[in-house]
Amino acid sequence: MGQLKRKNYWLDETAIKKAQKLFKAKSETEAIQKALEMAVFQEEAAKAWRENAGRGGIEDLYAK
Repeated sequence: MGQLKRKNYWLDETAIKKAQKLFKAKSETEAIQKALEMAVFQEEAAKAWRENAGRGGIEDLYAK
């Protein structure tokens, strides 16, 4: 995790509570942090997938 910085935002309270329950977060801050980390991870994974699409082939490890 990088440097922490205090911010003020208008956020949907229901969405925060849902994220807190989903991530089993102890605080709203932890829920928001985990949601941000998940969004960044998903975008990085999607980018890697797009960059590597069509490269190489699929090898059937069970074929004889």
